[in-house]
Amino acid sequence: MIPLLTSPESLTAFGERADAVETALDLLANQRRYAVLDHLEGAGGSATLTELAVEIATRETRTEPNVISDHADVSPRDRRAVSISLHHTHIPKLASADVVDYATETETVTLRDRGRTLLDRQNAVSEPV
Repeated sequence: MIPLLTSPESLTAFGERADAVETALDLLANQRRYAVLDHLEGAGGSATLTELAVEIATRETRTEPNVISDHADVSPRDRRAVSISLHHTHIPKLASADVVDYATETETVTLRDRGRTLLDRQNAVSEPV
């Protein structure tokens, strides 16, 4: 039997409030924020802002790293643009949602448990059946 929809909370999984689900969807809706979380998970949970910028710029330009440089053929301008975007927009948004920690002194981003949970849920929903 399908439950009656009596409130927005009844639409959410795991007993979360509707605004928490909206925040989660907003965080994952942006490709750069998702790429940050995805890279952090694959990199053992932490990375520097520079490492994230290189990885995301490489993903966005779809270039392969070569033997001479791990930066592939991504221009310094593209890496800088991604770095600025991460520093001023995406990392603060993820940090304010308690998904990552950001140490400004070392420019290190660390994935929190809440970020891992968010990625797990995203991956569960997006996996083919």
